Amino acid sequence: MTRVALLFALLFIVLIVAADLIFVAVLSAGNTGIIQLLTGVSGVIVMVVLLSALIGVPLVLGGQPRQATRDPATETPLEEDQDLLRKLDQLMAEQKMFTDPDLTLARLGRRLHCPARSVSKAVNRVHRENISRYINGFRVRHAAMLLTTTDLPVTDIMLEAGFQSKSSFNTEFRRLTGQTPSDYKRHESGDKNVRNRDFKRSQT
Repeated sequence: MTRVALLFALLFIVLIVAADLIFVAVLSAGNTGIIQLLTGVSGVIVMVVLLSALIGVPLVLGGQPRQATRDPATETPLEEDQDLLRKLDQLMAEQKMFTDPDLTLARLGRRLHCPARSVSKAVNRVHRENISRYINGFRVRHAAMLLTTTDLPVTDIMLEAGFQSKSSFNTEFRRLTGQTPSDYKRHESGDKNVRNRDFKRSQT
């Protein structure tokens, strides 16, 4: 903003000089040569100043430094992030909030008594993924457990896990397990340790 102020101050000074030249020209009305010379000089000065303003102002404004936007996923997790994630993991595991298909970040924030933005940033910094994928991780693990320990149809398991559509269920399940729910059920049926299976966590 200082550069802009200086530019406009310079413009104001030059315009005053041009006005003075024109005033002198008026006083020298009897001398045609002086009038023509001063009028021409003042016109050139005004033109140069206007062109400089038109070109310089955008350059000055465009050159103002912009604050870089931080990506939480690239930041080092803080101790409070770890504490918040422990509480969030406990909340999800014990109360199975992920089974609610309408679960929102705002609701999680209220349950944890902290701003929703803090929850989102903590998940990003600790797990390097967004809150949606974090929740879907719980849903997929729950679905995998049901697929191998119950005889429920895949569609019922999808709804029980908190998914609302087959496409999103299949996409997230394949992303974390490398298999479709049906293939997983056939290959892993009878696996009693599936609840503790370590699914891969994709990067966002």
